[in-house]
Amino acid sequence: MVASKWLGFLVLVLGLPACSNASGSGRNTGPTGQGGAADDSSNPNHFTAGCSQAPACLDCATCSEQCYCAIQDTARCADLCAPTGGSPPPSGMPSASPTSTPTSTPTSSPTSTPTGTPTSTPTSTPTSSPTTSPTPTSTGEPPPPPNTFEITTSKFDVPAGGEVYKCQNFANPLGRDVAVTVTESFMAPGSHHMFVFDDAQFDADSGAAVDCSGVEFHDYIHVAQRPEVKITYPSGIGRSLKGNEGFRILAHYLNGSDTTLTAQVTVRFTYSDPSSVQYLAAQMFLNQGLLSVQPGTSRHQSQFAVPYAIRMLNAVSHMHSRGTHFNASTNQGVQIYDGSDWDEPEATAYDPGLDIAAGSVITWYCDFDNPTGQTLRFGESATKNEMCILNALFYPTNASANQGVPLDANF
Repeated sequence: MVASKWLGFLVLVLGLPACSNASGSGRNTGPTGQGGAADDSSNPNHFTAGCSQAPACLDCATCSEQCYCAIQDTARCADLCAPTGGSPPPSGMPSASPTSTPTSTPTSSPTSTPTGTPTSTPTSTPTSSPTTSPTPTSTGEPPPPPNTFEITTSKFDVPAGGEVYKCQNFANPLGRDVAVTVTESFMAPGSHHMFVFDDAQFDADSGAAVDCSGVEFHDYIHVAQRPEVKITYPSGIGRSLKGNEGFRILAHYLNGSDTTLTAQVTVRFTYSDPSSVQYLAAQMFLNQGLLSVQPGTSRHQSQFAVPYAIRMLNAVSHMHSRGTHFNASTNQGVQIYDGSDWDEPEATAYDPGLDIAAGSVITWYCDFDNPTGQTLRFGESATKNEMCILNALFYPTNASANQGVPLDANF
């Protein structure tokens, strides 16, 4: 089945190699221990060896990075890469241009099926999901499954040495209440993070990605800090999406190269009827909004009391470039997250879930190494400001109370 899915790639690819180990400049992902390569003086951009250092390719660690390197279209890369689960394909990517521009509304045929069983979920799938793998089409791209739609930003430029924050709004294409059971994002290389906010105030297409604040915040239905992120909810669990709630993508991009980078973001949603889920998941966003990092090394921590029993599905840190270590745990000895990657931290998924008792106190801290001689305050820039945030996905274990209600704190 895997070989048949990629047969179309071989037809389209023969004239174009996968991203090569070419010379060129890429984004500086930070010093050793912070998600970047070693500080190698022979490599002015401090990049680990990869398939390319061209700004459009970075290290091509995922299918979506290889794909965007080749065709510069995240919407089509979503179709091509969804079956891989984030792994590179067995051969290069197609060079053909997409035949149409995806919009925020579903087409007559929905988009491709995310496959593979997530580590954080049981093997069973929600009832609305297809039970068989799609059959490849003559173009090599699998046909889209039912109950799926996607939104794609316009392309935008990130100038050489620049940092941008772009937002774009999208109307809800469904117009009815649903339970979202899978979200998957595909970001062109160069991203630091992105949110998909969901709220009635965003239920209209704005048409283009425009400048916005990097610290804008609302309830969100998806978040990602890596080029390709897929979140699949366990059977019987989903996110509530009201028919009048639109979407706002906020993307933060950082370009450490000497060449302009063209970026784009696509997010795909799979949904079912609200009656198919028993529990509604929600975000936990614990932020140190008054953070002030003095020169030198320091540790900054905060605490949050969990008001009722919850089960975490995943957790991840968020820091900027002077963050060297992050940890979150409870006073009951439950380790939630530990890591040192500031640029593209990987979320820890819990299977079947991490139980946090009511009244537990979560302590999260960040270690910083600030060599600038200046105080770094909480703010949007990954190079001029700092952050220390625990971001988690959970649901209340009491099915009759607090379903779908976020747990946010700002200290």
